[in-house]
Amino acid sequence: MLTLNLISQELKKEIRLRHLYLFIKKINLTLIIITIAAAIILLSAKTILQLGFNDIVNQTTLITKNNQGYNNKIKDINGKLDLVEKIQNNFIPWSNLLKTLAHLTPKDISLYYLKINLLEQTIKIKGQAGQRSSLLNFKQNLEDAAIFQTIDFPLKNILEKENINFEIDAKINLTSWPSLYERR
Repeated sequence: MLTLNLISQELKKEIRLRHLYLFIKKINLTLIIITIAAAIILLSAKTILQLGFNDIVNQTTLITKNNQGYNNKIKDINGKLDLVEKIQNNFIPWSNLLKTLAHLTPKDISLYYLKINLLEQTIKIKGQAGQRSSLLNFKQNLEDAAIFQTIDFPLKNILEKENINFEIDAKINLTSWPSLYERR
């Protein structure tokens, strides 16, 4: 068998170039289809991730808003606790002073006026004593107590023997009397 090739060299070259061109065209078409498919996949992945991100941002915002309310409540409670602590630190249990004063007061002396000035740290006592000796005993008890200082005991207090209306002014030394600060 004999094969005849009647096609010219130029035509053969042109046919080869056409085959090469078609092959390159198919490869390019395949690459374009793969690129489009990858772009679609990446675009859908981006959309899914964006939706997930938006959802997380919304949840975080809600949590932050809820926590902000709690944070404000906590700050408010802490402020109130600080105020209570300040009040407690500045509190002086005057009942201990009154208890001490009651122990120092003899039985036949009745007190009807008591004024305590914290800023000046003074106390003013008015009362009635049955006997002069009880009043002098009361004065001595006040002088012996560490909390009372500079006791002003006017002379008119001891001019009478019985049923004596008296006034006593004294300074209070709060720092030298620790039992005043004992909390019960």
